[in-house]
Parts: sequence; structure tokens; C-alpha cells
Amino acid sequence: MAEKMANDLLPFWKEQYQKGRIALDKKNYDYAIMLFTQLLDKEPGCVECRQALRITQFRKSEEGGSKGFFKKAFSMSGGLTHLSKAKMLMKSNPGEAMSALEKVLNDDPNNVSAHHLMAETALSVDYVKTALISLELLFNKLGQRDMATARKLADTYAKVGQPGKAEEIYAQLVRENPGDLELMQALKDVSASRTMKEGGYETAVETNDFRAALKDREESDRLEKENRLVQTAASSAGIIADLEAKVQAEPNNMRWWRALADQYSHAKDYDKALNAYETLEKLFPGTDPQLAMRIISIKLKKVDEQLKQLDANNPEHAEQIATLKKERAEIELSEMERLSEANPTDMVVLFDLGSLYFKNGKISKAIQAFQKTQTYPGKKVPSLCYLGQCFARRKMYDLAVRAYTNALAEKNSMDDEKKELIYLLGLTYEMMGKKEDAINQFKLIYEVDIGYKDVAEHVDAYYDENE
Repeated sequence: MAEKMANDLLPFWKEQYQKGRIALDKKNYDYAIMLFTQLLDKEPGCVECRQALRITQFRKSEEGGSKGFFKKAFSMSGGLTHLSKAKMLMKSNPGEAMSALEKVLNDDPNNVSAHHLMAETALSVDYVKTALISLELLFNKLGQRDMATARKLADTYAKVGQPGKAEEIYAQLVRENPGDLELMQALKDVSASRTMKEGGYETAVETNDFRAALKDREESDRLEKENRLVQTAASSAGIIADLEAKVQAEPNNMRWWRALADQYSHAKDYDKALNAYETLEKLFPGTDPQLAMRIISIKLKKVDEQLKQLDANNPEHAEQIATLKKERAEIELSEMERLSEANPTDMVVLFDLGSLYFKNGKISKAIQAFQKTQTYPGKKVPSLCYLGQCFARRKMYDLAVRAYTNALAEKNSMDDEKKELIYLLGLTYEMMGKKEDAINQFKLIYEVDIGYKDVAEHVDAYYDENE
């Protein structure tokens, strides 16, 4: 079953949750724990109830004082029994395992083993928000900052749609383990996810319900307003001024520097954005794999902005436009070469560099790049497609055919990528003088998409010749 909120419960259980909240507010902790525990036995995926129970357990522990020796020893003995039971039931009956773990946490909310098992059990049934409650407590409150816990927390943040938090954890791990390529790749993945999700502006809003319940509401509202993606010029200027003040107050805070740089970019103040990104790169080298790509993007946007000011239909601007376009191409190529040299094992960067080599007619360098990137699963088919085109330009048609054929062997459905490969293979056969082989390829596309490029012209011309 999927996780749910209190409003998704049946009326009886929704009412019981409300009773538990009232008991919590009145500091009637034992009664609240009983109500929440009963509800979770029936609805183990109710995140709000799990959060409320956890708050109740900690408040009772913090306000109830220490236990006597015999009571504490008895509690520990019972806790071990419930932990053992939970371990045995994790796979066969996750819900009952979680119930056993709550019995441990009712007596000892700081029990590290119970929280680890709770997170593991919750993740096994895709209760990611439930797992996040325990993982955050382990990492932030209970001092469990080992790599395994940190990575599990980061990955869970990513699953619940908080890639910014995941990125911060992985950035710290990379700083502590600079030679770990697996960590670097994980950081690149979450950085890319954050960039896509946030549209270029780092959000500072805490979205996790458990943490939000403990945060000051006024501060939360202010941060939410601060991080809207659609902003007026006035609000954007206000956000920039606020971030500039934060950077001045905390010059070594990566989060504020990144947010300021992104906001400069959003406001199209590219000089300041570039300066902020470069400062970020100097202050925190190697912590943000996407930073170099952002710097390249800003440099290109500066040239694009200059091109927008020129009229392409005005002959007087022709020379200036040509100069700027050449400058843009040189910047893009040189920056990507620098990035690839700094990240020799990054096949995605190398693929992008190979694409630029191809675009700029540097065929030998393009071949060399794509021969390496074809071994990377995510870039195998597009790399082979580019290799085929490189060989065709060199008139090495047999090698081009082999590249296209190998790429097509990886494709099942007739999507646009497969159509392009078939089309290029057909053109290559034409250049080889193999008209029958060429037309057979074009007909494969014609049968499913008559409007694809000039396939219809090829097929119609063939049949006209053979009437």
C-alpha cells in the first residue's frame, strides 16, 4: 500500500488521529502514544501519524525524566525482544515489524538500532517518507554520520523530491572522500536532478512535514515567498539584496553563494552571475559537478544576449554577427575541452565534447571521443549514430554501415532515434551505390511514417523508375 496522509484515512481512523493530536497538545503522552500506535497497526503507511507519534515519544522522553534502574533494565530487555522480532518479520510482514519497532521507540526514542531497522523496513515497501523520519533523526540528532547512513539519507531525499538536500550531503561526502568516483557520480546525478527540478534557483524551503511541524511558521512563509520561480523585477531585486546580505554574513556558506549566482542568472545579470559561480568554484572546488556547466552556460548566454541586440537582416550587422558566432563556438569548444580534461572519466561530458567536434568538422577528434563513449550504456546508441556519420564523411561507408547496424541492434521500438538510424543507413547505402539496400531501409520508415524527412521522395522515385 502507498503512504497516505491523515485526510486519506477512513472517518473512524481520521477521528482517532485527531484525538491523538489533542492528547499530544494536552501533554497526555501515554494516551496519545496508545492512539497513534493503534492507528499505525492498522494503517502503517500514515506518515502524519508516524510523525506525530515520533514527536510524542521524544517529548515524553525529554519531559518524563530518567527511569529507575530496574525499570530501565526491564525496558532494555523488552526492547531487544522487539528488535529481534522486527528483524525476523522485516521481509515477511513489514507492517508487523514496524509495529514491533514502535514498541521499542515508545520506551527509547533514541534507539539507533530501531531507527535503522525502521528505515530499512519502510524502504523495502517504498514508504520513503516514513523512512526519512528515522534517517533524519539518525543523521541530525543521533550522531549517525557514517557514509552508509549519509548515502541512504541523501538517496531518500532524492526520492521524496528534495534533491537540494541530497546534493548537500553528497557534496560533503565528496569533500571527505575526494578520490571516490562512485560518490562523485552520485553527486553529479543529484546535482542534475536539482537543476531540473528547481529551474536554476536553489530552494531553501523545508518541505518535509516532520521538520516543518517544528519550524517557525513565519520563517517558513518568508522562505517560500523568497523562492518563487515566477518573480516580478522588484521581488527579484529584493531576493538578490537579501542573498547578498546572507553571503556577506556567511561568506563560506555554499548554499547562499549558489542561490545568489542562480538568481543573478535568472535576472540576466550575467557578469555578476559568472563572478559568483567562479567564486563558488574557488571556495568549494569539486563539490558541484554541474558548476562548470553553469559557468559555460553563462559565458554562452552573454554572447547570445549580444547577438539578440543585432538585426540578422541588416547587412551592416553581418560581420559583427559572424564574429560573435565564431567567438561563441570557440568558447563552447574550449570550455568543454577544459571540462573534459578535468573529468577524464565522465563519459557524458566526453559525449558532449564529441558532438561539438562533429559540429565543428573535427572528425578525427569526434571519432576518438565517440569510440570511448559507445562503451557507456546511456550513450551507446547516440555514440554509434555519430560514429556512422563520422565514417560516412570520411567515405568509410562499410564502417558507417557497421556502426548504424550495431546501433539498430540495440533498438526495439520504432521511435525517432530508430528512424534516424534507418534513414542514415539508407543514405549510406545510396552513397555506396546499393540502391536496393537503400530503398529497403527507406521503406521501413515509409510504412510507419510517410512524412519523415524526404523518405516519401526516395520511395516514390524508386517506384516511378520501376514502373
